[in-house]
Amino acid sequence: MTTTYKVHGGLAFEPARFDAIETLPLPDHICIQIDRDATPAVTEGDCVLKGQTLSQCEPDQVAQHASISGVVTDISDSVITIRSDGLDQSFITPHANRSYPQRINNLCHQYGLVGLGGAAFPVHKKLDAIKHLTPDTLLINAAECDPAIYCDEALIQDRARDIVKGIEIALSASGAQQCIVGIEENKTESIAQLLEHLPAEIKLVVVPAIYPSGAENTLFALCTGKTGGVRKNNSLCFNVATCYAIYKAVTLAEPLVSRVVTVVTERAVRNFELRIGTPLTHLCKHLSLPLNSAITCGGQMMGRMITSDHYIEKRTNSLIFHKHTTKKSVACIRCGACADVCPERLLPQQLFWHTKPYNRTALLNLNLSHCIECACCDAVCPSHIPLTDFFIHAKEAIQIENTEHQKAELAKDRYEARLARLKNQSKRERKKLDNKTASLSNSQNKDQLKKDLIAKALQRSKNKKLTPPHHNTGDDQS
Repeated sequence: MTTTYKVHGGLAFEPARFDAIETLPLPDHICIQIDRDATPAVTEGDCVLKGQTLSQCEPDQVAQHASISGVVTDISDSVITIRSDGLDQSFITPHANRSYPQRINNLCHQYGLVGLGGAAFPVHKKLDAIKHLTPDTLLINAAECDPAIYCDEALIQDRARDIVKGIEIALSASGAQQCIVGIEENKTESIAQLLEHLPAEIKLVVVPAIYPSGAENTLFALCTGKTGGVRKNNSLCFNVATCYAIYKAVTLAEPLVSRVVTVVTERAVRNFELRIGTPLTHLCKHLSLPLNSAITCGGQMMGRMITSDHYIEKRTNSLIFHKHTTKKSVACIRCGACADVCPERLLPQQLFWHTKPYNRTALLNLNLSHCIECACCDAVCPSHIPLTDFFIHAKEAIQIENTEHQKAELAKDRYEARLARLKNQSKRERKKLDNKTASLSNSQNKDQLKKDLIAKALQRSKNKKLTPPHHNTGDDQS
């Protein structure tokens, strides 16, 4: 890595150097977050093995697995705590190669695979979304999404062969017409590793090392020359770490129980393979870091502040430990620097004005949904306004409103459907009653007809008895 990593608009970052992927001693306990709607598959006091399923998941949920062996000590607030037994015994049993497309979706769901680039979107949902389509392009994102994240680069340098196998499995599962691997030009060693193992039908495209080249839609545009993003072009995107997880799940029957995380301190940049659920206090202890350190999770640009009370999640790709520094925000001076650096060509200053007070209509008109939360505007703001935070909160408010609106529409549809059912039921019951009345009326008419026929027959018989018999006379012979 010899070139400078630039940010759209002029900021520059010098890339760091790092050694091979490292491991830490097993933590004494782990905390696994399961979906709120999921039912735990274990109870307190149960002994579990590494790789054992912890939650019973519906198709729209993500399966979670124990990342160490031990005893379940607590289940509360959708968090399952496991105390390590120090043995690290595995529940994983190798299976026959099931790398054919119709099984891969199920395996990805069964083994809890999510996108490891930071969004953590379930892999099986991505594959299910294109089940009845033939995607144009499968894009493999080998470009880091942030200048201070190096976990993907380290993974490529260490396990390129397995990543390529995962890419081939993903290509087989998606049925895409072509596959492109996008990587930034400053990752020279990773480029060499990929070129050594990639088959001829998979194309490697080197893009400029300009943040945010690693953003999904930006990388797609750089690699294909097409605008509109991945979805609008009937395409699919996977991170290289996700492809490695796919390889392990399909080929080795290994659920997602660990991931590579970049750890940045004042002394060094290192990459660790950490078990999902590892407390950050365990990391601080072995790196001799103070527990009250300020920690940024998710990268220098797009990261969020957390404390050491958190634990490693599937989406955790970077942890930056630094001293507590706060910059006081002042009033916006309308310099326009935020608009100059926005890669989506938005107007952050205008968006900011409409977040307080919150103006949904104006925010939608200004295309707030196009914001990729890259934080370029934060980096150049001379007033130190956390613009991205405002945009994230505004997006959440809009999402809440959309959810409530959808719930209201669903309730309205259910109510109208109920009224229609009741109306149809009333019609059916009325028709049934009318048919019964008509049937009864017909029956009464038939009975009356029978009575009339009997009466007529009786009358004829009576008349016959009353009529004297007819005798022949001589006059008849004249």
